[in-house]
Formats: sequence, C-alpha cells, structure tokens
Amino acid sequence: MKLKVASKLSEIIEGWRLVYEQYLKWALIDANPFSIFTYPEYLSRNSAVILGKEGDKNVCSVSAVLDSKHGLPLDAYFHNELDCMRKENKKLIEIGLLANQSEKASPFYIIELLSSIARFGVYSNFHDYVIGVHPRRAKFFKHFFGFNQVGAPKKYYKLHDAEVILLHAGGQEFETLAQKASHAIYFEETDLKFDDRFRFIRLASMLPYKTIIAIFSFFKKLWNKFFSLKKKS
Repeated sequence: MKLKVASKLSEIIEGWRLVYEQYLKWALIDANPFSIFTYPEYLSRNSAVILGKEGDKNVCSVSAVLDSKHGLPLDAYFHNELDCMRKENKKLIEIGLLANQSEKASPFYIIELLSSIARFGVYSNFHDYVIGVHPRRAKFFKHFFGFNQVGAPKKYYKLHDAEVILLHAGGQEFETLAQKASHAIYFEETDLKFDDRFRFIRLASMLPYKTIIAIFSFFKKLWNKFFSLKKKS
C-alpha cells in the first residue's frame, strides 16, 4: 500500500466517500445524495486527509484536524474532557474519519494510516492525539499506540447513538508502535508531502461544500415536511 496526502479537493472527496460507504454499511448514518461523510471542522486549512492506495485504487483513508478556536468534532461530546487537556497546554490533534474498503481490514493498514497522522503531528508541532472509538476497538489503539481512555462512554447521536469512548495519547506514547517507529517518524524520509496538502483557505474552495450542505438542508426540510403532511392526511 502507498500512502498519499490528498492535495486536491477531488482526492479529499474520495477519502470521505470511503468513510460514507463504510459508515453506511455499518448503519451508522443514513444515505445522502452526495455519498460523502465528514464533519464541518475538517473543512479547515488545519486538516489533512491521507489516502492508502493499491495501484490506482483508494482502499483506505484517515483524516486529522488540529485544534483551533473552532474546536474539534469531539467537542460535541467530550468538551469538558478536551478543555481539561487544553488547560494543561496540550496541543490537540484529532484523528477521525478512518475507513478501510476491505471487508477484513488488515491491522497493518490501520497502523500505517495512524503512523502517517503521527507524521502530520510532528510536521505541525501538535503532539497530543485524541480519537473517538467504539469500546470494542479500544484495545487495539491502547496496545499498538499507547492510548488511554478519558472519561466515560457516550452516545454519538450523529452516528445513530453508537457508543464512543475518548482516547488520548501523548506524542511519545503514540509512537510506541515499536521503538523504531518513533525514529522512523522523526528521521526517515517519506513520500508524504504535507506542504502540498489541500487546504480550505479560499472562499472558492469552500463553495462546493457550502453548496452541498445548503442543498442537502433544503431537501431534508422538504422531506420532513412531506412526511409530516402525509401523516396528518
């Protein structure tokens, strides 16, 4: 598998389409006409999307966003816990929108994807990683990346009330994939070009998503209104 930082809007959409397809298969979301899934906080110049490719085919994807005054997606559920970390001057980077097209995802793909996010953290000088996962997947993240649970599980209403726990790992913990993983992340050359990643910095680059959101909101209102009238009749 070859990893690539998404440098075009079309590549970002491809990554978020993988997320959509997987979340839809797992019944975490409802279908939408645009076949993509993301959170508003990822429409930011502080985000990066990484694709895993086999030949010309995208097989997996992960996204990350650096903490800012706009907050993180996990703030919707774990704001108090994240604020406690901020008060300790932790520079948070959220890992999310993780998807693998394979029915039986290789753990090595996940390891490679998360290691690429560690490179983004080093590149950006953000070294406190947070992620929300289902409790049954926590063991993997704790064992391979040194994550620790913060707070109690909560219902993620945007994902059909799926149970989610907040995990945190400091830079040194996160790079315990193997002791040499830290060395590789800091010193070995890589094809991951974060300087070339697509950034939502121009109004023009935001328009496709703003249009999508506006259209989707409009049709959702019509849909709800239609069913409301149908029930009354």
